[in-house]
Amino acid sequence: MDDKMSSELATIYGKIKNDTSHVEREAISEKAKSYVELYRYSIELEKQKEIAYQELSDSEKQEAQNVLKKVTASNLPEFLPVSEVAMILDVSPQMVRRYCAEGKISAKQRLDDRGKWLIPTEQFLTKPEFSMYIKQKEVNRLKSIKAANTMLQMTDEDDEV
Repeated sequence: MDDKMSSELATIYGKIKNDTSHVEREAISEKAKSYVELYRYSIELEKQKEIAYQELSDSEKQEAQNVLKKVTASNLPEFLPVSEVAMILDVSPQMVRRYCAEGKISAKQRLDDRGKWLIPTEQFLTKPEFSMYIKQKEVNRLKSIKAANTMLQMTDEDDEV
């Protein structure tokens, strides 16, 4: 991390730390206050990340993508389905298919150009929208786990009766 980035982060930290009056007035636990503060940091960091991304040249975006690919490789699928790329790009699935066919998105089709599109995940790693996609996937994963646990509890209760 360079001096400029350290300075920007310190400024963000100071700004959020000094602007806690509305949180302090709330009758909530210290853990809840900490969570709110972290949440505000994450929002501000997302803004800074978007600004930093816009300032990158195409070659710098590629460099960042290569590093992110190495760092996140174990946690991400190799390919994304059309529906999820549509969520990331905020377009319709039909538009994603068109982009794939036109070569605007790097992709290939299964079954001799007649099957589903295989869209490599790595090309989206540096997009600011990708982090929101990852967050939503995590929320969905946690909801699925909660639903599965609820079902297990219900079946355990049925077994007891």
